[in-house]
Amino acid sequence: MKSPDTVPAQAAPWAQTASGRALPLGRAIEPGGLDIRRDIAIPLGNTGRFANQTASGVIYPVAQHCCIGADWIMAQTFDYRLAMAFLIHDAPEGPLGDWTTPVLQAMQMLLDEMRREAGHDLVPRISMAAIKKRLSDPIDRYVHAEAGLPWPLPRDIAAYVHLIDRRMLKVEREHLLARPPRAWDAGLEQVKPLPLKQRIKPMSPAKAAENWISRFEEWSQRLHADRVAGHGGLTALAMSIREAAL
Repeated sequence: MKSPDTVPAQAAPWAQTASGRALPLGRAIEPGGLDIRRDIAIPLGNTGRFANQTASGVIYPVAQHCCIGADWIMAQTFDYRLAMAFLIHDAPEGPLGDWTTPVLQAMQMLLDEMRREAGHDLVPRISMAAIKKRLSDPIDRYVHAEAGLPWPLPRDIAAYVHLIDRRMLKVEREHLLARPPRAWDAGLEQVKPLPLKQRIKPMSPAKAAENWISRFEEWSQRLHADRVAGHGGLTALAMSIREAAL
């Protein structure tokens, strides 16, 4: 019996994208396999953060979340490479949707219960987070290549993006959600919210998508030009970004 890894992209489960492409799920994406505007930007504009459970009932687009964080990074560091890394960090949610952390945790809990019911020694433990990563990785690789960034990102840059994402989450909770009925995870409670100058006001999905794609197009042109010129390497940048997160 062949390993599942040997299943070619053409035979893998696939999803039809907005542009009419067949997106192989969990397999490498061929050049031209995604339309950044129609298959990534617009769906990110139409996808609401927090499973649309905002206090106002108004959708808060993932695309807007990405732009706010990217703009803050740009204002602090003047580095479009870091800003782009944040802008596209949720790109897989365009084709795959937003798998919220509580839902992933609940799926893991139920999967572990099913494993115990079947017998620990018969069924190996399967990580839902790892499944999500294996589905997301081909999309991340494709979008980062289109953007002019490597995938995976250097470890320090990935950690920086994650930290800003957590700080964004903290301020978004304050601005957009109802008062929490109980504490969230201990790590988040210790994180400083991102010091935004203005309170977040959800924008329309169309406006959020347009803001996202305009930044992507501007910064990707600069990143690809840097690569052609032999400039813009991320090694030195990865060594200095920790101070930018403070």
